[in-house]
Amino acid sequence: MADIRLVRPNEMAEAVKLSDSIFRDAQQISMQPAFPDVFSTALGQSYGAFEDGKLVSFMGLVPVTIRIGKAALGTYQLGSVGTDPDARGKGYASLILQRIFDHIDKAGASLLLISGGRSLYTRVNCLPFGVVRRYTVDATAAQALQSRHASEGMQVRDLEPTDWLYLRELAGTRVARFEHSVTDLANLVHNEALVSCIKMKHQVLIAERDGKPAAFLVAAVPNPPLVPKRVPFLIEAAGDGPAIALLAAHALKRLELEQIQLPVSVHESDWLEALEPVPYQEEPNQGTVNVVRPERLIEQLRPFWAEAAPGRHEALRVQSAGDGRVKLEYDGLSAELDPQAFISLVFGGDEGMAEHSELRSGLKELFPVPFPFTAGLNYV
Repeated sequence: MADIRLVRPNEMAEAVKLSDSIFRDAQQISMQPAFPDVFSTALGQSYGAFEDGKLVSFMGLVPVTIRIGKAALGTYQLGSVGTDPDARGKGYASLILQRIFDHIDKAGASLLLISGGRSLYTRVNCLPFGVVRRYTVDATAAQALQSRHASEGMQVRDLEPTDWLYLRELAGTRVARFEHSVTDLANLVHNEALVSCIKMKHQVLIAERDGKPAAFLVAAVPNPPLVPKRVPFLIEAAGDGPAIALLAAHALKRLELEQIQLPVSVHESDWLEALEPVPYQEEPNQGTVNVVRPERLIEQLRPFWAEAAPGRHEALRVQSAGDGRVKLEYDGLSAELDPQAFISLVFGGDEGMAEHSELRSGLKELFPVPFPFTAGLNYV
C-alpha cells in the first residue's frame, strides 16, 4: 500500500521531475519555474503517493485569497495532477484527493478550484460553475471598437518598469479578483504559467490616459519558433471598459495578430458595455469548483453583501445536508439543493437549476456573486 502524505522539501525535485515527464516536451520549460508555488518548499502544501519511498503520484496544491468586494474567500487551487504510468490504475489519485479535502477543510478554506473536469473530480462534487463571455476581436471588430471609443484620448504602449504600482492599483479596483501584491503581479506575469503549457508567451500592453496607466492587458501570443496550441487570448486585464476595449483593438496591429479572444466574467458590466459591438459566446468559467463547507462560504461572503445588499443577506441561512447537498432558507423561501444546483445558484450558470427558478428569482439580490476568471495569471 502506498504512503499518502505531504511532499517533503527534500522530495520536491522528484515531484518536478515526475510532473515534467507527464506534462512537458523538449520544447517547453520545466513546470517548476512556471508554477513555483506548486513546488514551493516554503508553502509545503502539495501531496503525493509513495511506493517504497518513491514518488509515483503527485497533486499540486496552492492556497490563495479571492477578494469579492470586502469579502476574502479562503481558496485552494489544485493542478499538476499526474501519476507515473507504472502506478496507474491503483486509485492513488482518489486517495490523495481525499487527503487534500481534509487538508483544505482544516486550513479554513471555503473553495477548491481545479483546472480539470474529469470524473476523478466530478464524482466528488467538483463541478462546472459560472458564466463567462468569450469575445472574438478580429480586424472588423477592432475597427468598430476604435471608432466607438475614439474620444477616450488614450495612448497604447508596452509595459515599462515604472508601471507596477499603477498596475497593482488597477488590479485592486476589480470587484472580484485574486489577491495580489506588487511582486505577486510581476512574478505571475514573468512565470507565464498557463501559456507555458500551450507554447505561447505573455505580452503586456498599457493604455495611458493623462500620463498614467488607465488599463493593462496581459495577452497570450505566439512564441516563435514554437507552434501555439491556441489562438491569442486575454490572460488578465484591469481598468475601465473603454480602455480595455481599445487595448484589445490595438493588440491586433501592435502584436501582429489576426484575432484575440477576450474571456470576460459577466459581472464586469463596464467591460461588457464597451465590447458591445463584438461577437461572443457564453461558456462556464474554466475548470471546476468544490464548496468545502457551504456554511463557511456564506460567512466569508457576508462582508461583500454588507455593502452590496445591506439588510438583505442577514436572513440567509445554509446548512450542509450530506453528500454535498445544501439546505437553504431565505425570507420565506426554503429548498434543499444538490451540489450542482447550489454551485450554479452561488456562481451563476444553468446546470441543475431547472427546478429552482423561483428560488433564483427570490435570491437575485445576493446571487450569483461576482467571481474572477480562473484561467488568468493565477492558473494552476
